[in-house]
Amino acid sequence: MQTTTKTTARRIALITALPLVGALALTGCSSDDDDRDDVAAPAASAPAASAPSVASDGSSSSAASAGNDALPTAAATARKAVGSGTVTAIEQEAGGTSWEVLVVTADGREQEVHVDADGRRTTAGPTKETSDADDVAEAKRFVGAADLSVAQAASALTKAVSGTVTELGLDDHAGAVVWEGDVLDASGTKHSIRIDAGSGEVVTNTVDTDD
Repeated sequence: MQTTTKTTARRIALITALPLVGALALTGCSSDDDDRDDVAAPAASAPAASAPSVASDGSSSSAASAGNDALPTAAATARKAVGSGTVTAIEQEAGGTSWEVLVVTADGREQEVHVDADGRRTTAGPTKETSDADDVAEAKRFVGAADLSVAQAASALTKAVSGTVTELGLDDHAGAVVWEGDVLDASGTKHSIRIDAGSGEVVTNTVDTDD
């Protein structure tokens, strides 16, 4: 009799405990699901990390385009500062943060103008260069032979080699007047190119190996 009473008591205790065990199990499962959500949540933002690489892919071509757009703008700004004349030379300086431009006026005299990087604002000049009779004669010869403007010459150079024109000027080569310039390609290689100042035909095109 006493044994039967104890057995019955154990069964009642076991039956009473079952709902509590089930509730704890459900609470544990619910807690595990929340943990997985917490871990998985950051993964949703992961694709955003790829955005910068897309923007950086076109940076080289964008820089070249910006530089080549600035060149004719800087030439026009310098010419306007002088009042009239022909741009015979233009060069990037100070690490590409400005332009140095030479403008030859009708009397054959050179004037130097400095323009900011985007070519829109004069930062120094015009300053008249000291020229003797030979300098004046040569300048007039260059201007007279140059059917291509500095902007047209820059365009011709980038058709020969894709890149950024960093320097361009009229010069004498083998008795002919040429536009001589440097083009920096996407890999950082500098190409020295000469084109006929009248026709735009490429005369020489070499890789500059000088440091």
